[in-house]
Amino acid sequence: MEKPKVYYVQDALCGWCYGMGPVISRLYEEQEYTFEVLSGGMIRGNNVRPISGMAAYIKQTSPRLEEMTGVKLTDTYHREILDKGTYMSNSEPPAVAMAILKEQFPEQQVPLAAAIQEQHFVEGLDLNEVETYLPVVRAFGADEADFRKKFTDEKYLAKAREEFELVENWGINGFPAVVCEAGGKLYLAARGFQSYEQLSATLQQVRQESQAAGK
Repeated sequence: MEKPKVYYVQDALCGWCYGMGPVISRLYEEQEYTFEVLSGGMIRGNNVRPISGMAAYIKQTSPRLEEMTGVKLTDTYHREILDKGTYMSNSEPPAVAMAILKEQFPEQQVPLAAAIQEQHFVEGLDLNEVETYLPVVRAFGADEADFRKKFTDEKYLAKAREEFELVENWGINGFPAVVCEAGGKLYLAARGFQSYEQLSATLQQVRQESQAAGK
């Protein structure tokens, strides 16, 4: 029987998506579903601006995020991103990076997304800079020169924007979200952070319902 497909809708700049990462990674490692990671485009266009305007809010809410999800926003992230406040929050560059790497490693989209977020939330690096992604590129065995060239290629920006549009058409405007495709239908399995136990149970229910409907 064909595995149900799970679409993990995330944004590299989204702290709650970073928190959801270990949940998605655990499900990915169980190999019961096929996964596609979609970039949501949380911050773009007229909303691109220095993180200084959001830094106080992020600091205020991070203890709750850490308590609920178990991840930690590192001191390096606080110092290099929040305290300096000059980082330009823009969802397009990491979405472009994902579009490039997804094309080369379609079966590894979940670990790719996690690795990119770690560069930001753990290492405190600027996701607008191509150099930020090079450790990920090397770790997955991609060609650095090829990645650099593609990072400024309009083709991959177009791919990223197509994902933003798809997510919008699904009516998803908050991240993270999980959509499951089973039996030819799409089911919204999660809107916002969910624990592994919650999400796993929901996905199992979707599988059972789609199987029952197909009988």
